[in-house]
Amino acid sequence: MRTAKETEDVMRIQSRRAVWVGVLLVFAGALAGKAQPHLVADLNQESVDSPTPPSWFGSVEHDGVLYFSASDPSHGYEVWRTDGTFRLMDLCPGRCSGGVRTLGFFRGFLYFLGDDREHGLEIWRTDGTVGGEELLADVCPGTCGTVPSGWVEWRDGLWFLAQESFDADAVLWTSDGTAAGTRPVANLCTDLSICRSDPDDSQAVLAGPDPSGQGLLLWTFKIDEPRSLFRTDGTVGGTVLLHHFVAGFQFEGQIGRAPAGPLYFLDGLNLWTSDGTPAGTLLVRNLDGLIEVGFLLSTEVVDGIFHATFSDNNWLRSDGTAEGTFVLAQVAPGTDPTIARIGGSVFVLTTDGIWRTAGTPETTSSFAGPRGEILSVVERPGRLFVMSYDPDQNRPFLWTTDGTPAGTRRLPLGPGPRLDADGMAAFRDGVLVSRGSRELLRVDGTGAERLHDLQPGNGSAGPNEQIVLGHRLVFFSLAGEHNSQLFSSDGTAAGTTAIGAAFGGQTQFKLTRAGGRGFFNSRGLLWATDGTREGTRSWRPQSSFYESFGMNAPIGFVGGRFVFSATLDINEVPHCAEGDSEPWVSDGIHGPNQLLNLNPFFFEPHGLCSANDVSSSPGPGVVVGPLALFAADDLVHGRELFATDGTKEGTRLVADINPKRQPFDHPDLLPHPLHFVGEDSDPTDLVRAGSRAFFVADDGTTGRELWVTNGTRRGTRRVADFVPGPGSSSPHNLVAVGKGIYFFAAHGEGEGLFKSDGTRSGTVLVSDLAGVSQARDLTVVRDKLFFVAFRPETGTELWTSQGTAATTRQVADLRPGPRGSAPQSLKGLDDGVIFAADDGIAGLEPWTSDGTPEGTIRRGDLAPGRDASSPGPFSIANGQILFGADDGEHGRELWAIPVAELVN
Repeated sequence: MRTAKETEDVMRIQSRRAVWVGVLLVFAGALAGKAQPHLVADLNQESVDSPTPPSWFGSVEHDGVLYFSASDPSHGYEVWRTDGTFRLMDLCPGRCSGGVRTLGFFRGFLYFLGDDREHGLEIWRTDGTVGGEELLADVCPGTCGTVPSGWVEWRDGLWFLAQESFDADAVLWTSDGTAAGTRPVANLCTDLSICRSDPDDSQAVLAGPDPSGQGLLLWTFKIDEPRSLFRTDGTVGGTVLLHHFVAGFQFEGQIGRAPAGPLYFLDGLNLWTSDGTPAGTLLVRNLDGLIEVGFLLSTEVVDGIFHATFSDNNWLRSDGTAEGTFVLAQVAPGTDPTIARIGGSVFVLTTDGIWRTAGTPETTSSFAGPRGEILSVVERPGRLFVMSYDPDQNRPFLWTTDGTPAGTRRLPLGPGPRLDADGMAAFRDGVLVSRGSRELLRVDGTGAERLHDLQPGNGSAGPNEQIVLGHRLVFFSLAGEHNSQLFSSDGTAAGTTAIGAAFGGQTQFKLTRAGGRGFFNSRGLLWATDGTREGTRSWRPQSSFYESFGMNAPIGFVGGRFVFSATLDINEVPHCAEGDSEPWVSDGIHGPNQLLNLNPFFFEPHGLCSANDVSSSPGPGVVVGPLALFAADDLVHGRELFATDGTKEGTRLVADINPKRQPFDHPDLLPHPLHFVGEDSDPTDLVRAGSRAFFVADDGTTGRELWVTNGTRRGTRRVADFVPGPGSSSPHNLVAVGKGIYFFAAHGEGEGLFKSDGTRSGTVLVSDLAGVSQARDLTVVRDKLFFVAFRPETGTELWTSQGTAATTRQVADLRPGPRGSAPQSLKGLDDGVIFAADDGIAGLEPWTSDGTPEGTIRRGDLAPGRDASSPGPFSIANGQILFGADDGEHGRELWAIPVAELVN
């Protein structure tokens, strides 16, 4: 039953949502477009198991409904509920994952960890209705995100630890369940004097209320140092040290504690107990002589009695006294004993049986139970549900037991795919499990009921890894569960045909266009295609000793040769360990051959057949005239700018932009040791504009700034130092317009839109983007720029600019309010862009825009209602816009919109 305040919160959310929906319906109706997408071909009509099973970690049952995270082909992991079994939200619109993990219920709301791509991973809440989610707190402002350590209900509030960044101090937070009532309480170091000696090896965990009820238990973990147990109420006076570890806490997270009983913990082989006060924190006894190996496996406190199993297979029992601490049994070796309970009875489950006890060694015995490794155990009233992995049948099975031999049996689940080994969740009088990574089953002691299928019966073909060759789209498609094929399409069903053999499995292959051909690797071979079956062929690398061949990144097509980064795993003396990523070449007719070993060094610390190559990891690159420019690490200079004309002799260092060196002492480095190695300038974001390439690099003095090069040392220089000194402006999203570029870079407290002709005077601020952040996806369409940006009041929306401050503006607020429409997959058209966006009504669907509000139009609702068809990426071939989308009926398949029909 909700309180008046809770009811008010829910009504406020629903009222606000109703206003938004009303506005959006009018807006969407006014923007009804003429061009409607159509399905090109349903290439995969088989039912295929999804590779992403539901996540039961942190699942929450409330009022007979289970809340959990699950993924379907079009939405990624989001929060679902079981009454009717449906998805509550699409927090991160499209196939990205927004609902990461549920945390718990509090005052009628479900709290969960979510990432909407605007705020990073943060805490959200939902009232349990579709679209009823809202951000609780942006603990780490911006996109950085945070993961709370602990989630505790205490003193009629919520408590958790959070950090603004990895190296920041942990802060204790509290919340009354609302955004306004969520606040930091104390910094562990500056306020409570619980400081970390080294941020790289320390952490704190909030474990819950202490047995005395005076505060919260706080464990600190420090690698190779003593660890501590504190009790805190968030104040200096209420923070006390309960124990300072000498031998070290053995197993993080294993804390034996009953809700109203004592706390048990181990310091090495010393067993301690605590009532939550310094005076009540006492040594029980040293366990040396009772157990041989002190590695803790599992614990349980039942009626104040501590039970623990160890890696030496001993089952320990303690009532908090020395004389009441003894071993109940030593179970069979190698059986990984796991403690479980049914009410007040304690059991140990092993790979060869179930052990039970009446509290003494004499009353402790075993009987036959689940076969194989215990994967998961869930207690339900009067029984346990156990998932175990049977080694003989090489698959998991579900068992149940009431603690007796007669009440222990394997549960039949009926026909269907095999049970997933990812655990299960407590649900009503049984459990919820998944099969085939897609079927949800409710299982009780009598049988199984199928609740939902996350993967539709009509499978998804893709497309995956699409490129345009000539007037056709070339792409990979999963035309069956074990039948990934290369296809070519002109945008019609008749013109969509397979041009390559079945490559097997559900693997996605990197497909790259170079020199009028598409290149990819599969089965340890390099493949090339001109878009026809006859023009699709493969070659083996020029080595008879390799184990696998993998193309990593394109560098460029120069001198009639495709240069790319590839890894060759070699099974050859002395190089028989991990592969070496170096530049390779192919002319599409012969090859491939390694261009050269740009980083020839390797380690051989243990002699023959243990060498570890050091990779130069070249690329990606950009072609400027007769040269391909790329970043690579030759170890001597660090990761710097290189150039190649496609030959070994024509591959050289362009410039050592960061000339600094650092000491390097590794005597087993071959073919010769180095005393110093270069520091990286790490060139990135290479883009060609005219006869030059722009990129971002760090010279070791001025931070990461904008650079330009013509492929020579003298012609390589920094354009400007936007943030004077060692600070970085970190330019990104560089796009070419004529002989110059547009890009985003740090400006003031945020970012600005800049343009540059390659000179300092010709590099100017276009717009300071005041109040805007997370600008990305800069796309050029004739004299217009389109991009995506975030404002707190509107969320992430589509923006445009014509190169001046006056013309830089948000195009439209497609989803009114602080939740943005999350535009993505932008593709330029003749006079605008096509993209995917979520207006809060139709889910993530295709849109087009000419840069005006009235010219921004949703092009259909492929997956009706709030479901997302998740369209994209978009390619243009044969007068058609071709893209993958999922209408909820055919799976993810190839769709098209005729360009000629895009008339407002």
